[in-house]
Amino acid sequence: MSDVQHSSYGSVLWLGRVDYDRAHIWQRKLVKMRKEGFSRDTIMMLEHPPVFTVGKSGKEENYLKLKDKAVFVERGGDVTYHGPGQLVVYYIFDLSRRDKNLHTFMENIQQGIIDTLFEYDITAKRGDEHTGIWVEDRKIASIGIAVKNWITFHGSAINLNTNLEDFEKINPCGLSSTVITSLKKETGKNINMNEFCTRLISAYDNVFEMKFETIYKEELFEQLESQSGKNLI
Repeated sequence: MSDVQHSSYGSVLWLGRVDYDRAHIWQRKLVKMRKEGFSRDTIMMLEHPPVFTVGKSGKEENYLKLKDKAVFVERGGDVTYHGPGQLVVYYIFDLSRRDKNLHTFMENIQQGIIDTLFEYDITAKRGDEHTGIWVEDRKIASIGIAVKNWITFHGSAINLNTNLEDFEKINPCGLSSTVITSLKKETGKNINMNEFCTRLISAYDNVFEMKFETIYKEELFEQLESQSGKNLI
């Protein structure tokens, strides 16, 4: 972990594999809890079973080939795929405590991913024309954020060991599926997701200048399923 001195704390939720609809409900509850002061800034880390989601900028021609039902959500961006081997990271942050600066927030979540990929000897960058994280001309992570009352939710999807053939059913983010890559493809090695998560949180400790403390699914489950969540401080 970093030696940086942190003046504030956040929470990291390790949730394993969770159905998309359930995770979406949990996000919305955490947004309400954050607004009411019952939770800290929170990062959710999980995988989804295979699912296609369409954001506010979704164009029908990009998911027209889908035989599976797409889920329409309030995040930014177009259509994308989530599935096993992909790390999905949701950010429930109160931007009113961060000068209401969405641009800086977006830069920070992307910088954390870039810094973590560098630990795997992968030089990545923010997209110039298209949002996301890129390795040369190949997209390794997608970004799509929503904001409600200055509380953020939704987030990033990082392809670690993802089956890239699943992207062939769509034009991900309006692009050809051939531009999508994964960390496994770039390194030629299977990626330990827990190790990547740990490194990513260490990077976020630095870029957000706060200390994220881990809460495991077993500790959190009842609180997320309840309406109050007042113990999640």
